[in-house]
Amino acid sequence: MPLHPTLLKTLNLVTYIVTVSTIAFYRDFITDALEGHPNFLTNSSIGFVIPAVNWLLLAGFTLTQWQDSAHDVVVEAINWRLFVSNLIVAAWVVTWRYNWLIVGQILLVINAVLIWRLYVKMRVFTATNLLDYVFVHISFSLYTGLVWLDVFQNFFAAFTNKEGGAQSWAAIGAAAAIFILLAIGNYHAEFSRDPDSWSGAAIALMILSISVEQGDVPVIQITGLVSFGWMIGALVRRALRNVAVWHERAQDEISVGERRGLLG
Repeated sequence: MPLHPTLLKTLNLVTYIVTVSTIAFYRDFITDALEGHPNFLTNSSIGFVIPAVNWLLLAGFTLTQWQDSAHDVVVEAINWRLFVSNLIVAAWVVTWRYNWLIVGQILLVINAVLIWRLYVKMRVFTATNLLDYVFVHISFSLYTGLVWLDVFQNFFAAFTNKEGGAQSWAAIGAAAAIFILLAIGNYHAEFSRDPDSWSGAAIALMILSISVEQGDVPVIQITGLVSFGWMIGALVRRALRNVAVWHERAQDEISVGERRGLLG
């Protein structure tokens, strides 16, 4: 049975506040825990800007969702998935507090699938205004890219280290993870039916951030830079295709207008 729209939107707001409060409360602990688990998939400090922006956009969503223009996408596409995702993220923070690392990894995989399914459902809805586009479509497009980063980065932080050096299997595995992230980003940029490329852009920037941080590990730095370059190419090709489509539509509208003028 579908949730009442007011209850659904309230749950989105309340669980967002709970999640952000949990992250803020355990912020120092999480920072210390991650610094205590150095690994080959850690990103530079600049890389934390992108998730921070995404959480700010999601804050905007919790307000924008009450507008009539966002009603259908919230009720029919996002539905229960966001507030469950919020609770999963809050629970993941707690798993690090109590060293339940396997449970935390499972939770992040579930969250990635959940957000991806959410985005697949909502991408068929067209933004009707700027607020709708920024706080609904951009925020969840970014989130769709970032949740896959969370899965891989959490795994390497929880279960690997740098003890083997730049030639270790952990380093090679991190390079392989970057290639998998490249495949995910490239899919969103070039082959999916996504209405935009923000998920691909988020993955590209995070890959670059990892490459910068791991500059003393050649296999990761080279893999990261090559992957970033590939993603930039994919995003440019996507942009050029969009321009071509917009131009074609504009020409069609002009042609239709001219025919109507002649008939009139």
